[in-house]
Amino acid sequence: MSLRSFLLVVIIILISVPAQATRIDVQNGELIPAPLANGPEIEPPIPQQRDGDLEFIAHLAEGTSKSVRALPNNVVVWQNGAWLMTHDVSNPGSPVEISRYLLPAQPSDMQVIGNTLYVALRKSAGLLILNYTDPTNPVQIGSLPGFDLLSVAVSGNRAYCGRGTAGVLVIDLTDPTAPEDITLFDTPGSANGTSIDGTILYVAMGTSGLGVYDVTNPLSPINLGSAATSGFCTYVQERDGLAFACDGDGLRIFDVGNPSAPTLLGSYSAGNTCYEMCFTSNNDVVYLAGLPGMYALLISNPASPIALNVSSADRGYSCAAGDGVALMASRYAGLYVMDNNFTLMANLANAGFSMKLHIDGSLLYVADLSGGVRVYDLTVPEAPVFLAKVETDPNCQDLEVVGNTLYAVNSNNSGAGLTLTDMTVPATPVPLSVFNTTNGTMGLGLAGDLCVLANGFGGLRTVDVSDPLAPALLGDLPFGANATDVMPVGNVAFAVSFGGGMLSVDITDPTTMSILNQQTWGFLNALDLTGDLAWVADGSLGLRVVDISDPNNLVSLATQAVGGQPRDVVRSQMSSYVFLADDFYGLRQMDVSDPTAPFLLGSYPSADRGMGVDTKVDLVVLAAGETGVYIYRNPVVVAVEDEAEMDYGVPAPLESLLKVAPNPFNPRLEISYSQPGPGSVRIDIFDARGRYVRTLLNRHEPAGTGTVVWSGDDTSGRAVASGVYYIRLVTEERVTGKNVTLVR
Repeated sequence: MSLRSFLLVVIIILISVPAQATRIDVQNGELIPAPLANGPEIEPPIPQQRDGDLEFIAHLAEGTSKSVRALPNNVVVWQNGAWLMTHDVSNPGSPVEISRYLLPAQPSDMQVIGNTLYVALRKSAGLLILNYTDPTNPVQIGSLPGFDLLSVAVSGNRAYCGRGTAGVLVIDLTDPTAPEDITLFDTPGSANGTSIDGTILYVAMGTSGLGVYDVTNPLSPINLGSAATSGFCTYVQERDGLAFACDGDGLRIFDVGNPSAPTLLGSYSAGNTCYEMCFTSNNDVVYLAGLPGMYALLISNPASPIALNVSSADRGYSCAAGDGVALMASRYAGLYVMDNNFTLMANLANAGFSMKLHIDGSLLYVADLSGGVRVYDLTVPEAPVFLAKVETDPNCQDLEVVGNTLYAVNSNNSGAGLTLTDMTVPATPVPLSVFNTTNGTMGLGLAGDLCVLANGFGGLRTVDVSDPLAPALLGDLPFGANATDVMPVGNVAFAVSFGGGMLSVDITDPTTMSILNQQTWGFLNALDLTGDLAWVADGSLGLRVVDISDPNNLVSLATQAVGGQPRDVVRSQMSSYVFLADDFYGLRQMDVSDPTAPFLLGSYPSADRGMGVDTKVDLVVLAAGETGVYIYRNPVVVAVEDEAEMDYGVPAPLESLLKVAPNPFNPRLEISYSQPGPGSVRIDIFDARGRYVRTLLNRHEPAGTGTVVWSGDDTSGRAVASGVYYIRLVTEERVTGKNVTLVR
């Protein structure tokens, strides 16, 4: 099937699915919120740090919660975004924080053995081993990075870790300070949960159910048997000849006395996906955590589990039994501490899911996909101060701030849609009004008293907001695709969609909008505008640059792959950079000195996916999904005290600094450069995906011109393949670049 045919099929499928339809993460079976359900499945790249020039200055690391474990002596360890939080729950009604440990990525699973915590991490962060002998000061024992892990089960000197579709990774822990991978063996489906009993390994295999393996020789595991589960099997624990498996409906209990023939004994239906279970001090009672909440199940008769207690808290992703307490990590609500009867004693809240963000002066607004907008004071960017949370119903997908009014939209198709809030006093937001958008709304743009909504599968919708207490519907323009973002300029609104490409729309009369031009480019998530150019986050192709000088004829000038799925985009008004929030990687920094040849200048990994990005003066902020917000400083921009004095003009490209000839070339390329004064000069080569090839020059040079030659080879002297390459010149005055084509 051709790429064109494939994209057409995918577009037809997406258009036929409601905006709020549920999707499942192919690796771990988690429900993906509707606004994240975009695009063809792409294998995440292995993160590689690039040489950008942004300076990291702060990480607001709190986020969602999907893991909790009980340590000895009434100590609880739980995930809050990228933090591992440690609390003393001796007094369950008043937990006391005693330490926190910053993780490089989200934990997917944890196992406690004595005072040692084994943590399976996502985003190729691998296995982390921590010592909690002193819970006020957790100490890293060892780690094995380089693997995206979904689970960990430790027995003796080995760990067995689920790696999703890649299978099961076996790790040697003989020297816990230097763990080593032994082997990776394949399993049907997706290897998610793992549990080990002696030499018998139990694997929760997604849609393939439960698998049982003899790992006496881990280099040659033997598949003993398997059993079906209901939907996606996420977790398994074995005890006394029974295997307890969590799946898409609840809990299933198997007799594995004969590992070659697992037999279903009984099940408990929670009516929705359950992610984890745990044993308690009472051998006849287990806890079960899932989307509907948390359950205490009596299993004295495994053939007929009975619910003893049910919590009112939902979205449980992990559970644990402490000394007289029941614990549940709720994805969007944090840690619930309950007594054994599930009476709530305390709720340690988390910060939720950072979706999009906006810098307004010294204020940072963060749209929370789990609900609301968090407001921070960035007067001192290295130490942001939380001011308030603005409530939205039920989530927040995108936001804008104009004057003292915050406009926020949600994508949950609940009827709330657009929320207006008075932010005159940021610490005390005042609700103004809520407008029913009738659709899952993905984005918004404002032009005076006109608010244009990217209204999901409803297309575009215009709303009169001249009276913020009573927004009024003006018009709708459905166009058969999922509208994701929109920016009005004068009488034209430029919109992007997921499946319907990019549009220019006449909004002269907002009650009767009409399409001026539509280009069916890929899967588009967001856009930003500067002058006659649109910068588009293309989920399929990376960064797309579009000439919008003639709204009747949108022209794609260039695309540049970034190895992931861009979710958001912003063009710096003070430098020649475009910043992308990358779903798989984090923050991408693109040099667009030549808009027809953008290239990847820098990459900055985050602990979770990049979802939103914004920049103002010298600051760049990234919304990192479930692990909070990253704040960077752009050193090529000089911040000023009086914002009114800032010149927002973009520096003109200094193409004369860098010249290449011939182009195309084979194999000799002459590269000429110049600089006005003495200083350091560096010339690097990157391939079309931003991967480093070699450095041609890196030294102090006098003022004037110079020339170097590239012979089409890499750092090892090996000839590189035909294709497009990027020449990057970095001086003390400027960073610029050009693309060249090698034809062998």
